[in-house]
Amino acid sequence: MFPILLALSLVPADGDAAPKRVPADDILARHKEQYDEIERYLDRQIADAEKKRPLAWKRDFSTAEAYERSVAPWRKRLAVWLGGTDYRAPDDFAAWEEKLAETKAFAAYRVWFTAFEDVRIYGVLLLPKGAAARRPAVIAIHGMQGSPESVCGLADKDDYHRRFGARLAEAGHVVFAPLDVNTGKARQWLDRKAKMVGARLQGLEQFKIRRVVDYLEKRPEVDGKRVGVYGISWGGRTAMNAAALDRRLAACVVSGHFMDSTPKMVTPSPHYSTYIEAAEDYAWFERHAREFSDADICSLVCPRPLFVENGREDRVAYWKMAQAAFEPVKGYYEKLGAGEKAVFHVFEGGHVVHGDAALEFLAKHLRPGR
Repeated sequence: MFPILLALSLVPADGDAAPKRVPADDILARHKEQYDEIERYLDRQIADAEKKRPLAWKRDFSTAEAYERSVAPWRKRLAVWLGGTDYRAPDDFAAWEEKLAETKAFAAYRVWFTAFEDVRIYGVLLLPKGAAARRPAVIAIHGMQGSPESVCGLADKDDYHRRFGARLAEAGHVVFAPLDVNTGKARQWLDRKAKMVGARLQGLEQFKIRRVVDYLEKRPEVDGKRVGVYGISWGGRTAMNAAALDRRLAACVVSGHFMDSTPKMVTPSPHYSTYIEAAEDYAWFERHAREFSDADICSLVCPRPLFVENGREDRVAYWKMAQAAFEPVKGYYEKLGAGEKAVFHVFEGGHVVHGDAALEFLAKHLRPGR
């Protein structure tokens, strides 16, 4: 009864003065009180999800085949979680290319081909010179503000990509550097429209990478069983997802974007930026804490070769947090007798491609000289 009486007490009788106004500070205090209650509740939910998520996976390490059977349903869930990859690709690529540049080591071509409907994939293809034997290939994915041209060392200025695509081609790999939507504002715009029809931009772009694998497999210069993927920053996240979704990818390098994903999303820190403080909704996926950590996504790559590189001064992916998050990934590989195929590499530097150790790793597992 007390709340009702209190409410009635604010209603004036005929002839009485107007009710007392509630101060703005008092109203704000009630809002903060409600905000704090909801945030504490959600923080408990996230913490509880972090505890329960590992128990849901039920990985079977008895044999490599048993392991694959145990994680296969999660690969399908990952595709749905990212926004769906069920686009229809035509049989014909309708590919078109034009010569862009030539160096002592490779020829560069701009290439367009159909992804689905009237959406095309654009990228730069690097073909190493020399013997015409079928070579391994690497899909080299740029990060934010980047481009296929910067990855391939063909832009006006070098940047944090450190021309890693060109370096791969110089080492003997066929390289395809695809274009992804490369600014936060543009990603936000397209992702919001995708949500209107039950999709997400990330799922669409993951389908594009799968289509790039299709394209490379058809090229006469490429050994389709030796196709890898290497990405930096958001391109590293796309590379990690691509290798998790597509078992044809024989090796994966993630540069500057493997991390303990829950604190990266919601826990501000002086060591790294958080998405909850940024206007980048395209990075948010429903049930993130309940479904997939970065380590879980990498468990879908296992036991194929996986290399993660992080700079000590990188504020996108804090190396100490990333290194700790990689420990269970290393454990998955070791349980399957493939511990040497999972490598975490720390280098002196910031949010840039390091590349040296990663190129050695890819050379070892993709064998460009053979």
